[in-house]
Amino acid sequence: MKILITEFRQESNSFNPVLSSLEFWRQTGEYEGERVRKEFEGQQCAIGGFFKALNEKAPLAEVVCGTVMACQSGGVAEQSVMDHYLSKLIPQIKESLPLDGVLISYHGALMTTEYDDPEGEITRRIRVIVGDKTVIAVSSDLHAYISDTLISNTNIILAYLTYPHVDYVETGYRTAALALDAISGKRKPVTAWVPVPMIAPAAAYNTLKGAFKEIIDYGRKLVAEGRLIDFSFYQMQPWLDIPKANSSVVVVADNREQAEKYAKELASLLYSKRHDFRIKLTSVKEVIERALKADTAKPVILVDSADSCNAGATGDNMAVATEILQYGAGLRSAVVVNAPDAALKAHQIGVGGEAEFSIGASRDPRSMSVTRQARVKSLHDGVFRQEGPAGRGVVQRIGRSAVLRIGNLDVLVCEWMAGNGDPQLYRAHGIEPTLYDLVVVKASTSFRGAYEKLAGTICEAQTPGAASSDLKSLPFTRLPKDSMYPWADITNPQWEVAFTAPLY
Repeated sequence: MKILITEFRQESNSFNPVLSSLEFWRQTGEYEGERVRKEFEGQQCAIGGFFKALNEKAPLAEVVCGTVMACQSGGVAEQSVMDHYLSKLIPQIKESLPLDGVLISYHGALMTTEYDDPEGEITRRIRVIVGDKTVIAVSSDLHAYISDTLISNTNIILAYLTYPHVDYVETGYRTAALALDAISGKRKPVTAWVPVPMIAPAAAYNTLKGAFKEIIDYGRKLVAEGRLIDFSFYQMQPWLDIPKANSSVVVVADNREQAEKYAKELASLLYSKRHDFRIKLTSVKEVIERALKADTAKPVILVDSADSCNAGATGDNMAVATEILQYGAGLRSAVVVNAPDAALKAHQIGVGGEAEFSIGASRDPRSMSVTRQARVKSLHDGVFRQEGPAGRGVVQRIGRSAVLRIGNLDVLVCEWMAGNGDPQLYRAHGIEPTLYDLVVVKASTSFRGAYEKLAGTICEAQTPGAASSDLKSLPFTRLPKDSMYPWADITNPQWEVAFTAPLY
């Protein structure tokens, strides 16, 4: 048995004006050959799950490690990024033929300047080379955009079942294990897909409680009862402005009839919950006023999801910090912001030094900046390990960083934010969230796995940014609003089922 593994993963945001360049992608590394195994085997990621399944189920298989490229969420990728990836991958595939399987890790919500659906196009090109008898299996985020091109060129596609995402390894393992069963002839799974005409703000649901947990639990019940092999609910990343947008459902069964039946049933279930995927946003001033009250449980976590780099925003907006300085001077507060110039200046003047700093709007000119006298509290190299539970042990690098003190406000300035939802983004830089009155977290839902354990109060705030939860406020120009919830509310949609490529 001969298997090639590869990864090409980023979550793009159409409303971030800064394109993701190849240089930006390379900040998180590019790997191929044995470096892939050395870097990712045993790690908390989908590639780690691939290796786990291969080691357990096919220890004698020849594993070819193709190019692995992954990137922090951001603006639409320059086409040169995709071209570079394919210039590496295509020769690797051709040199490895014949292949029994190709295992691919995507995010699923990537855009380039030339392709709305680069994952579909990449998979189509791979299929042309490997032929119809090679099993192509894809692991993805549950915020992926699933297209008919991707479906028709894959055999198996599975998504995370948790949000906050804590099952990276498990999803890679599920995908690879099912692919290996198909290759060996142990079973011939049938995968069905149904697009669902809706999107929802990512901060409006999670799998810890509520409507989305209920539908995930129902899917798990079907698997436990043997009616399905596996399933995925895709809540499409809502900041993609593309003309064929959809959320979707994917189910895997032992036969076509079961796959079609449950794909339609789960699509109906997901759509029936659409009105539950709403979020109440509170003004920043109201959150500050709440934090000022002595009887409010501390720390108050102010969720600035609109400026979340995890959702592709620029992370350079000081709008919340401005209001804290104006209305919450009595609060011990903390905020993080992408401000490379401020970080550089802090390193130049040193710890204890004071100067006037201009902070914010380093990437998006629409972001708010502030100019204030600040003291350099600490300096850092920006390298830290996440505490999890999501991505526990994963190393993040946010570049040259510093903590600046402005009154009672501590501002962590960095070159590029990462690990937004993990407390170590603050803790590794000397900011202990539990000792503050108000902590700003620039994340949608990823923070809940860790912060719900330590937060006194969590407030979803109405803030500006490219990842706003107020979807109707965003400047969509290509998305089909006349047929997409929340702009249109179709009472009784007719479900169209498509199937992945058949297994030979």
